Amino acid sequence: MRRLPATLKVPSALMKRPYLNLFWLCALSSPLCAASIGAKSLLEVRLRHDLASYSSRAGSEVTATLVAPVKSGVDTLLPQGAVVRGQLVEVKAIGWGVKNLRASMRIDFDTVQLPDGSSLPIKSRLLAVENAREHIDQTGKIVGIRATAPMGHRLAGIARNVFIWDPLLQLVIAGSTAAVLTFPEAEIHYPAGTEMLLQLTEPLEVDTTWTTPLPRVATDGASREQLSNIIRAMTWRATTDNDRKPADIVNVVFLGEPEWVERAFSAAGWQLADPLTKKSGWMCFRSVAESRPYPAAPMSRMLLDEQFAKLSFSKSLSNYSKRHHLRIFSQAERWNGRPLMAAASTQDLGITLSFSNRRIIHVVDRNIDNERAKIVNDLVYTGCVDAAELVERPWIPAESKIGTGEMIRTDGSIAVIELNPCRTPLRTLDSSDPVRVSGGIGQKMSRRVFLTLGNDFTFNNPVYQAGLGLKFLWNRMLGREDRSQPARTSVVDGQSRSTDLAPPVPTAALPD
Repeated sequence: MRRLPATLKVPSALMKRPYLNLFWLCALSSPLCAASIGAKSLLEVRLRHDLASYSSRAGSEVTATLVAPVKSGVDTLLPQGAVVRGQLVEVKAIGWGVKNLRASMRIDFDTVQLPDGSSLPIKSRLLAVENAREHIDQTGKIVGIRATAPMGHRLAGIARNVFIWDPLLQLVIAGSTAAVLTFPEAEIHYPAGTEMLLQLTEPLEVDTTWTTPLPRVATDGASREQLSNIIRAMTWRATTDNDRKPADIVNVVFLGEPEWVERAFSAAGWQLADPLTKKSGWMCFRSVAESRPYPAAPMSRMLLDEQFAKLSFSKSLSNYSKRHHLRIFSQAERWNGRPLMAAASTQDLGITLSFSNRRIIHVVDRNIDNERAKIVNDLVYTGCVDAAELVERPWIPAESKIGTGEMIRTDGSIAVIELNPCRTPLRTLDSSDPVRVSGGIGQKMSRRVFLTLGNDFTFNNPVYQAGLGLKFLWNRMLGREDRSQPARTSVVDGQSRSTDLAPPVPTAALPD
C-alpha cells in the first residue's frame, strides 16, 4: 500500500468504524479504486528553465511545474507543485535563413513527479504556449513566425513590389523601413516561467488524492454574513472612460495592502502596465508592426465608482495581442482592518477589426471565470495567499456584453483572496546560465537579406497579400473570430462549470 502523503487527512469517523476501513484502504491503495484523469484533460505547467531554438539541443531534458491543480469534484488528483518532465525531441533553428524560414521545436512530456516523490507516466501533447506569437500544429510541434511576416515588414514588402520598376524608390523604401522598424528575431526563445498547456492523450490513473491546505476567508457565520454584505454592496461592473458603457465585471477581491498586491503579482510573473500615453501608444504600434513583445503594454481606461484603477497588471510573453490582465480599484470598505480592493479581469486572445466600433479591438475569452481561476492559481502558487474563497452573487447576469460589444459569460461568483505581506514568495525556477538566442551580427545581417529577398517574391507580393486581406474581411463579415487558445474551465465547490468552447482545464485552488 502506498504511504499516505502528509497533506492527506483521514477522516476520524472512518478510523473509528472498522467496517468503513476497507473502503478507505481500497480508495488509497487498490488500482481498482483509483481515480482517473480523462484523456483530453489539460495540464497547466510553467517552464523551470530557458529553451531556445538556436542553442537548445534535441535530447535535452525539459522540466516544468504544474501551477494549477487538477481536480475531480472536491478531490485534487494532481496538486500544484508537481513536476512534469520530458525531452526536447526535435529542434530546428533559422540560422542563416537559407534552409529554414521558420524555427520549430517539439517537446514530449512523459512523466509527472508528485510531491511525495512518486512518479506517474503520462501520454500528452503540447496544446498551447500561453500568450506566444508562435503557433502549435496538429502534431504538437511549436512552429515559429516568419521574420518578414509582421505587419510593418509585409507593408514594406508590398510597396517594394509595387514600385519594382524604380530601383531608386525601392532603395528609399528599404532604407526607411530599416530606419523605423527593427527586423524581428524569429528564433524561438522561451525563458524560465513560460506557461504551457498540455493535453493528455490517454487517461491517467491516480491512486492518491491531495487536500488543499487553504482556509476560507470567513471562518464563522457572523464573518460570512459580514463578507456577504460587503460583496452585495459593491459596484459589480466597471464602465468605459469616454462614453460610460458597461465594461468588465468585477470578479476578484483582494484583502491586503496595495504593496502586498504588487509583491504577490510580481512574484507570480505579472507586470505593472504602463500608463496610456503617446510614448506607450507608439510602443504598442511597434510591437504589432515588428512582432516584438511588450508585456507592460497599457490598457484602456475604465472606471469603477467613478474612480480610475489604482493598479493594472498584465501577463504576456511575446505577443501584444494575447495577455492576461486585470484592473484593480480601491474600495472604501475594510476587512479586519485590511484595505479591500476590487479587480476586473479578462484574457485577451487576439486582436481584430471591429466593424461596429470602427477600430481595432482585443478579442477576449468569453468565459471570464477562466481568468478568475488563473489569478487565484498564480497567487496561491507564490505562497502569498493566506485564505481564499468564492462568494456567490446570484444577481450577476450569466451573459452580458462589454464595451466593445463582445459577449462574456460568468457563473457570477467572486473570488475573495486574503494576502500576506509576501516578503519571501516561493520560487521554483531553476538557476542556470542564460541560453543563446541567436547568432552574431554577421549572421543576422545575412539572414535578413536572404529572408527579405525570398519573401518579396512569394508571401509579400501584392496578389498574395490581397488574397489574405479579402479572406480576413470575409471571415469578419461572417462573424468568425480567431480564438486560438482554449478557454479555461472552473471546477469549484464540487460543481463542474464547463463551456461549449473547449474541454476542461486545471482549476482554481480554492477550498472545497
